Amino acid sequence: MPRTTARWKNRSLVAGLAMLALVAAAPSAHEQTPTGAEIVARHVKAIGGAEAYKKIQSVKIEGRFEIVAQNLGGTMTVFQARPNRMLVRVEIPGVGSIMRGYDGKHGWSIDPLAGASLQTGRELTETQDEAWFDGPLYEAGQVKSYGPVTKLDFDGRPAYQVKITLQSGTESTDYFDAEHGYQIGSESSRATQVGTLPTVSIQRNYKPFGAIQMPTLLLQKAMGIEQRITIDTIEFDKVTAADLEPPAEIKALIKGLDR
Repeated sequence: MPRTTARWKNRSLVAGLAMLALVAAAPSAHEQTPTGAEIVARHVKAIGGAEAYKKIQSVKIEGRFEIVAQNLGGTMTVFQARPNRMLVRVEIPGVGSIMRGYDGKHGWSIDPLAGASLQTGRELTETQDEAWFDGPLYEAGQVKSYGPVTKLDFDGRPAYQVKITLQSGTESTDYFDAEHGYQIGSESSRATQVGTLPTVSIQRNYKPFGAIQMPTLLLQKAMGIEQRITIDTIEFDKVTAADLEPPAEIKALIKGLDR
């Protein structure tokens, strides 16, 4: 066989093998990127399913709050009840109590520096969304649209990135573990008393609490500061009406507003 013909056949063989490798590496029909709705459905199944979640009427979460870089920490308690009532309380030794909540109509916050205030505008809308008890289910009545889906790495895990717009207009980019399904983080801009802040949230260490899987380590990064929340206990259906009552200063503001 002439040498030139042999070289040509070798090149053809190499090209053919390369093409086979490309075909083998290409996603099959069964490996196509899922839609945003399918990714959310996997998340809901991974945390225990909508049916199990709907049976829960309230949740009490207790844990520890830290800002490691500032050597600051304390305890955190969250009370939440259907359909949309919430109260979060952080106790920091040497600083005092920081609280915020939503009573089904009014969003509010109170802290030792700024005092008591009622929320308005975008800050109120975001609190309303956060207080919605079935928020983790991403129900059709709450979600307006899903943006394009991208597969990438987030917090060291293969993940699906989905832009989600709620009916309220609130937008976030959420990340879902590609292997296990559950949500592992989000990026959004949050309205606060000091302005709108880009925020990155990370959820780790899912554990079972009854029939529901919930994250037990939460990291939140904003303005170059990382907040760390470690969840110690989660109890279902133990929240009372008294647990959700806002402090007297907030009640006075609400009373004045509703006159």
